[in-house]
Amino acid sequence: MGAMDLCSELIKMSETSKVDEGMERRICSAFVKHLDDSSLDVQSNAVKSIQKTASILKEQNLVLIVETLADMVIDSNKKEVRDIYSLAIRSTIQELKENAATNMIKAVAPKLFKGLRQGKEEVKEECLEILAEIFKKFGTLLYRKSNLVNKDELMRQLTDLLQLQNEGVRKRATNCLGQFAIILSSKQL
Repeated sequence: MGAMDLCSELIKMSETSKVDEGMERRICSAFVKHLDDSSLDVQSNAVKSIQKTASILKEQNLVLIVETLADMVIDSNKKEVRDIYSLAIRSTIQELKENAATNMIKAVAPKLFKGLRQGKEEVKEECLEILAEIFKKFGTLLYRKSNLVNKDELMRQLTDLLQLQNEGVRKRATNCLGQFAIILSSKQL
């Protein structure tokens, strides 16, 4: 069954009855499997399916998907596939409610920080775009719950990235810093 078929089935089930936990987990696993398919069409359909169902998935399943996608962004050697994974994360962030964001940020931020430290420049660019999306959407949450991300470590990483030769990394680091600034203390600013 294709990702879009699974998506339609999940949406239909959620409208008429409570979705069985095991069924939802299997559907989420299928989405992740489809993201790793060799066909770009299959991957694209999986991204669309995740985006469409993000608001109805149970929090732990959504966090698992985003966490898996973050690993794929950091570990993928293919730029076009990495772009798809990053897009899936960013579109899922747009669909997330604030109450589900806390666990997602706790799970994903350390992975993205690792990508900023160790990744190739293309990985750094994707990690910066995802972080900027998180700060843009959940800045007030991050301000209220200041322990969700290590602000000092991230400030060091961002300022280091601003010194790199790669213009794409510097541009994304600047954007990320702009989104991040709203949750910084006046001393950090």
